Amino acid sequence: MSNSEHDLIQWKTDAWKDRGMVSWYSQRMVEDSGPIKLKNAIETELCERFLQGKSVLDVGIGTGRGSLPLISKGYELAGTDSSQAMLDECRRLAGGAPIELMVGDVQSLPFADARFDNLISLNVMTHFPHVERVLREWKRVVKPNGRVVFDIYSLDHLSYARGRNVTIEELIAQGASKFNMHVSRDSLRAIADHVGMKIVATVPYGSFLGGEYRHPAFSTTLQASNWWTRQLSWLPADDALFDMAMFLEREWFGCLSGIMTNRFMVVLENTPGEQQNNQTWFEQDLQLGNYLERSRVQLDDLAPWLNLPPQVWREQFDGHLDRMRNRSLAYYLMSSFFLGRTDALDWSDLAPRNGPKLQKWAQAEEMDRGAQSLTRTWHQERSLAELSRVNGVDIGDTLVYSLQKNIVQQLSQKNNGI
Repeated sequence: MSNSEHDLIQWKTDAWKDRGMVSWYSQRMVEDSGPIKLKNAIETELCERFLQGKSVLDVGIGTGRGSLPLISKGYELAGTDSSQAMLDECRRLAGGAPIELMVGDVQSLPFADARFDNLISLNVMTHFPHVERVLREWKRVVKPNGRVVFDIYSLDHLSYARGRNVTIEELIAQGASKFNMHVSRDSLRAIADHVGMKIVATVPYGSFLGGEYRHPAFSTTLQASNWWTRQLSWLPADDALFDMAMFLEREWFGCLSGIMTNRFMVVLENTPGEQQNNQTWFEQDLQLGNYLERSRVQLDDLAPWLNLPPQVWREQFDGHLDRMRNRSLAYYLMSSFFLGRTDALDWSDLAPRNGPKLQKWAQAEEMDRGAQSLTRTWHQERSLAELSRVNGVDIGDTLVYSLQKNIVQQLSQKNNGI
């Protein structure tokens, strides 16, 4: 282990031992803000979806936001964290509910071998670069055929969004405070094979909360724009908007490849000799990723990966899009994940009733961008440069808006068959 990797692990381990920081974190986890409410809802749902058996260990349990609700549903819960302050807060929030809590390290869990049916861990593996070593220890405390569920960032997403291969070494070099652990489909397959675990599922999520994809209408990433932040602020107050956000997380992004979101949930099973299964998972995710990168997306093509039959999916999505606010949010979010490919989505196919409206939005945006590109550069062409100069002054820029207006009007008339 390099010195930089060792220092990073130690910094991440000690970061949450301060009681003041724990108090702030606990309060933040119950804030009724859009991103936090959505993140908590999708993460806790994903963890519970893949549980089997009754005993659960939550590693890095923190305040227990992801696992305390399991107690009332009949699960036997234990938790461990490197911070006693976190465990004290978790105990307080448990309010007397039965739970076993012990201080421990992610690489040295204070529990016996094969103790639990399930191990879950939220926002923990994202901090550490030594994924394989951690998984070997987590596997130790899980029963044969037991499951390990955790979230991590997608290196495939980061590389696709940046248009080049991003390495873990360059992410570590950013420093401990900025580091988040990313894995690719290839590295996840290799890790699962080395540890001797079966990849049951990977579920992308967090489309509303992060990522580096850009919609052509924005100069920065969608998630970094003030406009998007304002849209997300409506989630706690608008139940219909929140329901659509959950639909997209579950039934769209959650069914696609790891290139589509910056984070995904990993579900592994303590079943040895599963290299062929893991290879099959790898090939299927690669096939889906290649399709999304290069094709015009049709819902029927995605049928093997969807949770719902395509026609049911269309009906439900159309229902969400009946509201204007929902249409706007869905349009900008879904179209931002294709790196400027404005024709990547067939909106009329995705939503037969409301899709044609969104298709017109996409066509209008494409027309506007073409007109802007032409009018910004026309007078710079050598053959026109002199014509746009009067008494030595370049007046081309002053003509841009009038020229663009004329171009847009003519294109609009042509598209409308006038």
